[in-house]
Amino acid sequence: MKKFALVGKNIQGSFSPSIHSFCFKNLSLEACYHIIDIESSSYIPAVVDRLKSGDLDGINITAPYKKDFISHLDHLNPRAEDIGSINCIYSNNGKLIGNNTDWFGFGKSISDFQTFDNVAIIGAGGVVSAIVYYIETRIGCPIHIIARDLNKISHFQTNNISINDINDFNLNISNSIIINALPSNQRINWDYVIKNIDSSPLFAMDLNYHLKATEFLNYFNSSVKIKNGLDMLIHQALMSIDIWFNKNLSTSIHIKNLKDKISARYDDK
Repeated sequence: MKKFALVGKNIQGSFSPSIHSFCFKNLSLEACYHIIDIESSSYIPAVVDRLKSGDLDGINITAPYKKDFISHLDHLNPRAEDIGSINCIYSNNGKLIGNNTDWFGFGKSISDFQTFDNVAIIGAGGVVSAIVYYIETRIGCPIHIIARDLNKISHFQTNNISINDINDFNLNISNSIIINALPSNQRINWDYVIKNIDSSPLFAMDLNYHLKATEFLNYFNSSVKIKNGLDMLIHQALMSIDIWFNKNLSTSIHIKNLKDKISARYDDK
């Protein structure tokens, strides 16, 4: 049986094991998926050793370690190298390869959003790099990143990307999608932040998926199309499975059935 895992910090509530278990069962794959919750990056070498020994066949990585694993790998997929963060590791001829499927998951998750002219991203974590990559390579509209620590986002600044201090900014953009990429435990004055981005955005997305409607999403009125991060989570997971098994397996998954199965967890909250 092949063994896969999600590595992160404080991730016992992750939906990922349920998603992967559903997929493995429906694809008749002899595989399992579990959580590896590590307190700090000092535990990363032990996880890498398990990958090298074959005790693990592949892993997903979530916050806060999406960049920390890179120095322990033999190679990066070219796209992951461009993005600068990884969320998927697999072995190829004894070499550990880092890849990124967040960009794909994000793209799939906004496919039902119609045209927008601006993208505003609130946050500075590793997933922001994947979103910026997708917007730059597939859409090409202006991007505005808002964060507390400008040092973490300064490398993004170009003619098409602005960086903004969350405590002192005024974008006043229009026809936008606003994306919350902050951890769910961060307290934010959403009224101040959103009004200084776009008082009437077209779309809003919260990458947090544990609640169907987050505090961020609840801010918007019914004229704004909203969604949480579940679609992104599902589609990045499907791409990871294709990478691990080196086959296009995910197209056989009935997405609605998978989403209905996972969404049932909201009813338990």
